[in-house]
Amino acid sequence: MNESLESGDAFAIPDLWQKSSLAQLNARESSADIDGLSPFQDGVLFISQDLVTLPSLNPSSDDPLQISKGTRTKEDDPAPFTYGPLEELDAPDSSATSSDHEEQGEFDEALEDLWSAKEVLRPSAARLELKSWERFYDRTFKEPRSICISEAGPRVFDAWLSYNIATQSPAPALQSDAVLSSLVQLALGRESLLYRYEETKEQFAPVVEDIRMSGYSRHSFNSLTKEIISYGSQLRQARALADSLQDSRKAAACSVALGSGVNIILSGIQAYLGESLASVRTVLQVQDLIQQPRPLLSYLALMASKAMKLRDSESVSMLFNLVQDMEVSVPCFQPVMNQLVVHVGQTWLTSLEISLGLGAGSILSNVSQHDREDEEKMLERIPKFVTSNIAKTVLETDQSLKLLRTHEPEHPMARPSTLLLFEPPSLRWLFTWHDINRTQAQAQRYEGVALKALKEYHSLGTFTLTQRFDNEERPMPSSHEPIVQPTFTDLLLQVEGSIATILMPGPSALATTVFQTLCNSIPDNEALTHPPISLTPELSISALLTAQSRLLAHSTLHLLFRTHCLRSHLRLLHAYLLFSNGPFLVRLSHALFDPSLPSAAFQKGRIRAAGREGGVGLQLGSREVWPPASSELRIALMGILTESYHSSFPDQANKLSEGIVPSELPGDLSFAIRGDMSDAELDKCINPDGLEALDFLKVGYRAPKPLDTVITNDVLDRYERISRLLLRGARLCWVVRSLLTDDSRNVLRQRRINRGTVQRFKIESHHFVTTIFSYFSDSINEIWFAFEHQLDAVEARLDNYAVGSKLDGILGVRTLHEEVLDRILAACLLRRRQGKVMGLLEEILGLVLKFAGLLRRASEGKEAEDEKAVEE
Repeated sequence: MNESLESGDAFAIPDLWQKSSLAQLNARESSADIDGLSPFQDGVLFISQDLVTLPSLNPSSDDPLQISKGTRTKEDDPAPFTYGPLEELDAPDSSATSSDHEEQGEFDEALEDLWSAKEVLRPSAARLELKSWERFYDRTFKEPRSICISEAGPRVFDAWLSYNIATQSPAPALQSDAVLSSLVQLALGRESLLYRYEETKEQFAPVVEDIRMSGYSRHSFNSLTKEIISYGSQLRQARALADSLQDSRKAAACSVALGSGVNIILSGIQAYLGESLASVRTVLQVQDLIQQPRPLLSYLALMASKAMKLRDSESVSMLFNLVQDMEVSVPCFQPVMNQLVVHVGQTWLTSLEISLGLGAGSILSNVSQHDREDEEKMLERIPKFVTSNIAKTVLETDQSLKLLRTHEPEHPMARPSTLLLFEPPSLRWLFTWHDINRTQAQAQRYEGVALKALKEYHSLGTFTLTQRFDNEERPMPSSHEPIVQPTFTDLLLQVEGSIATILMPGPSALATTVFQTLCNSIPDNEALTHPPISLTPELSISALLTAQSRLLAHSTLHLLFRTHCLRSHLRLLHAYLLFSNGPFLVRLSHALFDPSLPSAAFQKGRIRAAGREGGVGLQLGSREVWPPASSELRIALMGILTESYHSSFPDQANKLSEGIVPSELPGDLSFAIRGDMSDAELDKCINPDGLEALDFLKVGYRAPKPLDTVITNDVLDRYERISRLLLRGARLCWVVRSLLTDDSRNVLRQRRINRGTVQRFKIESHHFVTTIFSYFSDSINEIWFAFEHQLDAVEARLDNYAVGSKLDGILGVRTLHEEVLDRILAACLLRRRQGKVMGLLEEILGLVLKFAGLLRRASEGKEAEDEKAVEE
């Protein structure tokens, strides 16, 4: 054992100075030891067990480099190596040493050049062979032939097929190159030598039946090519549908853009397959290549087939729904679908920009009355994937914009040239969080610049706001600059230019994305920077839409409240349609019910006499003929509205004292007769003692423009329902007060009617009627005063020009007004769900009027049946 090991030196390195045995190997002796085999054959190093002899080292020798050749025996194999004594060597001969060095150098050069030889790096085809362990140990070993006929080559397989089906008519075996070329053309959706496209069946079919490729049976070849034929037919159908969309004159703009996008995607698929199919050698490779684009092709054919008869909004909605499905089913094609949404949906975004005032014209709504049915039709023209809140905001913004352009054309928000100087961001589809955040910052900056212009315009009537452009201040155009409206020719040229841009051939982002997706060159982590596709429309639109809606809401509310005095008209409705004006209600009650006033009815040979206050009355409750004539009604109610209105305003009262009478009241306020009554309702009006005797009369009001956007026809119908109930209440209150003051004791004594029962009925009916209608009146006033506080808050926010301040627009004020009227209807038991309660109440009130009529006729000496009715 080595002394270093016995000494316990763990860091000693045994045999450190020992050279490799190969370095001392004599090439001539080596060749004889391995039976004439070279160590290197066919690029493989062969080393025999007898080739290497282990030298013996004498541990007692001072020179560790002195070695002696030893021989390896079988007895030495299991035992450790032993080292014998070394003989003393003579001094090396200089000539022998030099020759040994030369031989060693030649051997080293041979080792270095061995792995750079051409036969090792690029072996010839004749020397290529299958490497196996049997061949490694025995160079003369020959691989046995395979027993599988499929491994014997296509010719043997074809011969075997011909031998086994000799009794039948065998399918002709075609050359592989010709069949593969036809299948490649089939995968590209083109006709070839072997396959033709049948227009009637809309699918490819082989020219010759029962053909097969060399090396394949007919059944296996048909099963392999069946999927390729289906794919080629589907590709051809999608191309035909896309071409028909582009060539159709009746298709919508978004449908035309969809056809163009489908064609671009199909071209990208064909380009990818054309490059990949050039190197195919088998049918399985062709089948494998069409597996990747096949799901995309199915969706494209479905899109093109559905978009033929759809409108713009419906086409975009259909596309978006399919894109959402593809996000789950085939997420690898999400970048392609995003680009297709941009290609198709940009047309709708352009129209949306016009509706927001960022382009010329408007396409969604009109400025006049906005009934709920019209709004529902307008909302139908917005794609379904847009949320209801966004859709209502779009509709309100479009209405506000048209309102400004019609009634205040010099407003900064009504002029497209001014808006462009505010640098608003353009509407486009945003699929990354980076783009979304950048657009939001641009929208906030645009809102701040526009609010400064609005503040100056509202305070001074004009604006001279300047904005920096490349470190230079340029003044904005004057507010008195005329607006250039686009002509029909200009709009036509703009549409043609947009269509030309859509149909312009050449590489595009969509084609590039298709090719990159099929080549798997898009990074896998790109999906992490994208929001879900369901949120894309709202995130793309909401930033600019919110800023523009706030700006237009501020402008339109300033127009309604400050320029056209919306609050004054609302107070007018509260005073005369909800009977909150006391002097008006008193004068109207006297004109309708006071029996002491002279009758306004025309009597032949008599001149109408005026009462103490210079008026005449209809004397409802004291006459048998009803309803009155139109002339009688006009004379009795003449001047009531005009005098009561002008008495409420000092400036109008001064004009009246000076003899200056305004031509008409605001909103054409006047008494009118309802024109939408049915025959059954007219029959009820004939009875003077009936509850419906005054239902034909109403206070007419017509909202002037632009206030009709808030005070709509639907709102006026609700006012009319409430005023009809309050007019009935005014009549009942007059009747029950008359019953208490009427001294009918003598009549009751003469008619032998129980006076206590009658008096009790009078008191209870008075209490019931006054309590009910006092509740109605107090509820109306309470709800209305809360509405007034809300309007005060809206007007206070008009003075706030901060970015992001919450402000309700036209739709918000109109909705607030409608909600107030709905609460009043509920408080007055006029909602449909309260119909049974109101029916019971009307029955009780009808009994009160019937009792008053019977008591009046009994006091006038009518028939005895009236007396029995009073007793009952």
